[in-house]
Formats: sequence, structure tokens, C-alpha cells
Amino acid sequence: MAYSGRCLCGAVTYKAKGEPHGPHACHCDDCQRFTGSTYVGVLFKGADVEGPVHWFQSSDWGERGSCERCGSAMFWRLRDNHENFVVSIGSLNDKSGLGEITEHYFADNIPSSFDFTGSAQRLSREETLARFAGGAE
Repeated sequence: MAYSGRCLCGAVTYKAKGEPHGPHACHCDDCQRFTGSTYVGVLFKGADVEGPVHWFQSSDWGERGSCERCGSAMFWRLRDNHENFVVSIGSLNDKSGLGEITEHYFADNIPSSFDFTGSAQRLSREETLARFAGGAE
């Protein structure tokens, strides 16, 4: 199945490359500020993106992409590896076939008002940083 998506206003469109890998939820402060909630994304091996994307370096190791026109929070990627490309599940045109969330990042930062259920692995802030940033903040 080919996955594609767009921002709220339609100015940014994309076609994801490869098969989706592990829908995940990130509860870090940056994702909460970027999306207004938890960032729920799915990893692809890149994407062909068209339109006015604003890339913002949000940490020493990551950057976020949003539509310059409507502000839709759409993408996340490692600064040194653009091949791994996370798209927000909400931006996908067809959300079927993704499966359940497999991991929660920064699980120790989930607001008490959120009630996430299921058996997905929950990585703490320390475990998440160790995985993606080599322990760096």
C-alpha cells in the first residue's frame, strides 16, 4: 500500500517511501508544544515532499517540519539521518493498516489527564534519549 498525506490547507503534500514501521506516541515537552498534545507518528524510509515546509531544529538531534501556511505539525526526523522520516498519523490520507501503537516515548511525561491503554512498551525520558540521542539532551 502506498501512503500519502497532506497538511490542513493542502499546500504541503507527501508520498511516503516504504512500509510504515511502528506507530508510536511521543510525550516529550517539545512534541506537546509542537502539536498541542501527544505526537502520534509512524516511521517511513523517507518521503517525497512538495510544498512550503518549515523545518525547525528543535534539539541537537531532531528537527520538525510544519506547513508554512497553515502551521500543521507534520514531520519529525533526525538531523543526521533524513532517511528515517516520521509523519504525523493525522496527516495521512489513509490511516488504515498501521496497527496499534508499539511504543510510547517519554512515558514518564504523560500528562495525568491522558489515559493511554494497551501493552505498548513505555520508554522513559532517559530511555528515549538513550535510543535517539545517545543520552544527550
